[in-house]
Amino acid sequence: MSEPHEQATPAGIGLIERQGRFLVRERPAGTVYGGYWEFPGGKCEPGETPEQAVVRECLEETGLAVAVKRRRRVVLHRYPHGLVELSFFDCALANPAAEPGDETGFAWVEAECLLTLRFPEANEQVVVELERESRG
Repeated sequence: MSEPHEQATPAGIGLIERQGRFLVRERPAGTVYGGYWEFPGGKCEPGETPEQAVVRECLEETGLAVAVKRRRRVVLHRYPHGLVELSFFDCALANPAAEPGDETGFAWVEAECLLTLRFPEANEQVVVELERESRG
């Protein structure tokens, strides 16, 4: 049973789109949710906003600088390891031609293919929304 005033761990998630494709990677085996796919992003550092976390995490994880365009959705979700508050942001690459480093594992995936990949549960609404928008 959870504490009555349990604090959710805030995180920022970057939805980086280019020509109908989104930047995603498969989580490494042996990690939490290994084998699942993810967008770049992660937990907020102390005193950091979700917007700041997205910019920092995208640079750390992909090697790419991004600009946050808008907050798309906030999802409060309980995973076995704890309660999280995920802020999903539509982002643009600072350099539109930039590519993630091969070592990062990130790749561009067509929006309509996102539903064929297994994402952690808290991503479900966003993945469905992105796929639906790609169909116009």
